[in-house]
Amino acid sequence: MAAHLRGKAVYVASAVPGLFTHIQKLLPNESIIQVDPELHKDNVLTNELKHQIKDAEVLVAGPRLIAELMYATDLKLKLVACTTAGVNVMMNKLDNSKGEPAFTLIRTGEGYGRIIGEYVLGHIIATERRFKEIYSKQKEHMWAQGSLKSFRLLSSVNIGILGLGQIGKEVARMCKFMGMTVTGIKRQDSTSPPCQSVDNYGLLENLADVLPQLDYLCSILPSTPQTRNLLSGDILSHCKTKKPIFINVGRGDVIDEDSLVKAIKCEWLGGAILDVFNKEPLPTTSELWDLSNVTISPHVSGASLAEQVAECFVDNYNRYINGEELKYQVDWIKGY
Repeated sequence: MAAHLRGKAVYVASAVPGLFTHIQKLLPNESIIQVDPELHKDNVLTNELKHQIKDAEVLVAGPRLIAELMYATDLKLKLVACTTAGVNVMMNKLDNSKGEPAFTLIRTGEGYGRIIGEYVLGHIIATERRFKEIYSKQKEHMWAQGSLKSFRLLSSVNIGILGLGQIGKEVARMCKFMGMTVTGIKRQDSTSPPCQSVDNYGLLENLADVLPQLDYLCSILPSTPQTRNLLSGDILSHCKTKKPIFINVGRGDVIDEDSLVKAIKCEWLGGAILDVFNKEPLPTTSELWDLSNVTISPHVSGASLAEQVAECFVDNYNRYINGEELKYQVDWIKGY
């Protein structure tokens, strides 16, 4: 049941289609104010935009706009909800000399697991059943039945997952449901409870021992000081035994581009499925575009869907109104 109006108007400054309407439906007794889209479309904090949100205590917005608001001391913001799961755009704006922003930041922590899981699972199935090759043969008018009848069952595939948060656990669940062996890769000092969908665990500290066992390596890691360049250098040389496919749906800075290109060209990896990059958009001059065993998508594996963003926000909004503990509150020190 929605909370009764208590003077906490919700301001929505987001380009997610339909988000304002969904929040209105879920909070029919609250004042929901749509910020003029023309004022925030460029994610620039103009005087006109500041005037429109000058009384806002609760704001729903995208990461780039929030990054511009972090040190706006003349605003009244107390609770800011990000429409995405990732918050690295804001973290990159942190200024230690200014301290932490005055508002509490929450992210959209629900819904992305299924969306990203479908992306990961879809690409694994497409790889194992050789959909690219099937399409290529079709264009050549070739009936290549003999060569295309050879493939692996998913039950013979071992996928290693880096990052077992809410999204990672859902990806693990979906992969396990399809019969795959799931290897979770975590830090030795991790206090997270075991995930039922994970068959076995490996340690980041012993990554060289884990990598030779994998057919796929999927990174769902956020961007933090501990994760940046985790896979850079020659660590992926330990993949050469089974030549797994690298899937990155987390953040691009888990590996630098030169290291990734080298791992593919040296055939340490069997290829890569990449949705995130160190620099976005991916420059047209990047070698990755022209590697035949690399699939590139423009950061769309976890698109924000209005209904899911609205449901996650409204749950937290009611918690905020009722003085309860918030979910998915961002820790400015940890970076997520």
